[in-house]
Amino acid sequence: MSLKASAFFAASLDGYIARQDGSIDWLNDANAAIPEGEDCGYRAFMDTVDTLVMGRNTYEQVLTFSPWFLSF
Repeated sequence: MSLKASAFFAASLDGYIARQDGSIDWLNDANAAIPEGEDCGYRAFMDTVDTLVMGRNTYEQVLTFSPWFLSF
């Protein structure tokens, strides 16, 4: 059995996911340009995933999303 690891995340042009203070305000601003209901391929990606690993800070951040990003 072979294993495969994949990543699906947003990053700024300078390669960061969050600001030094943990803020993702730049991502919220970018999401405002995405049409309502568009998931940018996230659902199709998650359909190929058996296990999800994330850090504690990321987990705490996504718990604040409404709806929670894994609730589809």
